[in-house]
Amino acid sequence: MSPGRREDPADAAPPPSAAEETAQEEVAELAADLRRVLLVSSRVLRARTASDDVSASQYSVLAYLQRSGPSTPGTLADFEHVSPPVMTRLLGRLQAAGFVDRVAHPGDGRQVQVTLTTIGEEVVVRGRAERDAWLRSRIEAAGPAQQESLRAATELLRDTLFSSPD
Repeated sequence: MSPGRREDPADAAPPPSAAEETAQEEVAELAADLRRVLLVSSRVLRARTASDDVSASQYSVLAYLQRSGPSTPGTLADFEHVSPPVMTRLLGRLQAAGFVDRVAHPGDGRQVQVTLTTIGEEVVVRGRAERDAWLRSRIEAAGPAQQESLRAATELLRDTLFSSPD
């Protein structure tokens, strides 16, 4: 709009109705509740992989390597949302425990490549099995109707959260 020109009230969007405001509040409440449930669920599952041998963040790095293959410390730091020095320390602990190896990058001698060892692979497999067993036990404790609701909710979450473009 040019300076000095008054806005035409007909151009303004009408204020939301009471029903629209209520619907928006309900969606905001659902989003907050869903966020809390997902965060707590994620923490519980991550905790099930932590042990005296490996922390949740260390397990996350191992699982990433198992899923994606060899990687650089910088890529791992980005994935974990930590600084490169923090990742360097974490990788040092994982290497000392025999879970990863750090070798010269085949395409760039200035870089290091991190690979998962056989022992590290076993840690990931055991961690997933433990998480899956815990989750299965919780699902098995639910009745058939609740299990069907969980199945439907899983599909709905997948379709709602991961299928639409952002």
